[in-house]
Amino acid sequence: MSSSIQTLDYDVLVIGAGLAGLSCGVRLTDRGLRVGVLESSDVAGGRARSWADAKTGDTVDIGPHVILNKYANMLGLLQRLGTRHHIQWETRKLLTVLDKGRRIPIQQWRLPPPFHGARNLLRMLPTVPLHVMASNLRVAWDAMTRTETEMLALDGISARHHLESMGVHRDFIDWFWASASIALLNVPVEQCSAAALMRVFAQMIGHNDAAFGFPKVGLSDLYVPQAIDIIERGGGQVMLACGADQLQWRDGRVTGVRTHRGRVLHARACVLAAPPSAAARLLPGEAPARMAAARMQPSPYVSTYLWFDRRITRERFWARPWSPREFNTDFYDLTNIRSGGNGPRDTDGARNAAGSVIAANLIWSHRAFDVSDDEIVAATLRELTDFTPDAAQARLLSASVHRIPMAVPCPYPGTERQRPETQAVPGLYLAGDWTHTGLPSCMEGATRSGALAAEAVLAAAGVRARIACPVPETRGLAGLLRRFWPRRTSRDGSAPAGVGRTSAP
Repeated sequence: MSSSIQTLDYDVLVIGAGLAGLSCGVRLTDRGLRVGVLESSDVAGGRARSWADAKTGDTVDIGPHVILNKYANMLGLLQRLGTRHHIQWETRKLLTVLDKGRRIPIQQWRLPPPFHGARNLLRMLPTVPLHVMASNLRVAWDAMTRTETEMLALDGISARHHLESMGVHRDFIDWFWASASIALLNVPVEQCSAAALMRVFAQMIGHNDAAFGFPKVGLSDLYVPQAIDIIERGGGQVMLACGADQLQWRDGRVTGVRTHRGRVLHARACVLAAPPSAAARLLPGEAPARMAAARMQPSPYVSTYLWFDRRITRERFWARPWSPREFNTDFYDLTNIRSGGNGPRDTDGARNAAGSVIAANLIWSHRAFDVSDDEIVAATLRELTDFTPDAAQARLLSASVHRIPMAVPCPYPGTERQRPETQAVPGLYLAGDWTHTGLPSCMEGATRSGALAAEAVLAAAGVRARIACPVPETRGLAGLLRRFWPRRTSRDGSAPAGVGRTSAP
């Protein structure tokens, strides 16, 4: 051991400079460790990055991202990096939904959960009959009373199967749940794990103060240069265009990495913060984490940016119910979010502050695989005009279409239980939104995974540190039911015949 310590290049090597890897690197650096970060791409940021548009020079994200005020780990990281003030919070409402020509503002009352959404139910009545809406009472009660362990008991079935078995009306599944599954988890409700969707639903009905936030700067500008600066000022290094080719082993323990350039780097511990496909190539064949990573499939999406010569809406964010016959689900006017940075340019190149920059997401984009960029732009324009007819009068100055191979790993039935724990093998720890975080795959999940990996690395060195913030507990009636209404569940997550519920001792 002493001879290997003398040849250490870093205290910890982190493979991957996305949100999970940089989050982990910052937290370890803050504890006095020298961290080396390897990134195969020539830019850091992974699936949460931004760049300058080639035509306009504006900062565009890989796709518009939303931050929730419940993201304690993400917001804590931004606080550490000094960029938390770069979030524009939507305080008047959560969002506006356009359905059959009607604008439905989704807001919350300050009533105990789950009653905070009562006003929204009333606004839905012209679209959804009362008896159809009431068919959700049983599934809501069920979601509020399940612990995380009981939630995972639903992982073997699809969300649609679970909803139907709980008596939810087919029309409501097609109208609400299909859209929620796509918007929140990036897969159709027929192919989504019931555990994944019900976990998110339980959080939604368990909090009456949720708010959406939007980065006022590019995603990369929120955390990438700041994290790199902290790591390198702490004596570490972030190495771009320097991917990991192979793990190095000694006495059954990971002791370093060989890069694709042939250089071997040694460390006391390694953190694998790469996407599932890359992780599967590096992990040993017998490791359960490798098998889990190899089974995970990506959910692709298309992000479209449109520049107009005039302001076409004052809204920041709106959505459309999902349909396989349509394209985009969520829209953003970045000019109403980002001050001074984004704005279309006139033909002479001058910034037109009065114009709009629209970003739209086409989620689960398999149906657009053979559709040209021009056709996607045309479809986006049609859907944009449905919401704001002023778009038809505006002149389109520029457009760009980004086809992204993976938004998140698909939460198919069976995948929630397969999400690996933080320690993969001796000396190697995992980070990433696809690991077991208690959260869906999202920026908060990625950030929390980096903090959990940092905790595990420190614990192995004999240092106890609480870095990761816990998953928010549900409140109000939902929180009370989950705490005081325990139950036994069968393998499919339902209460066995003859088993009642008892109060907590």
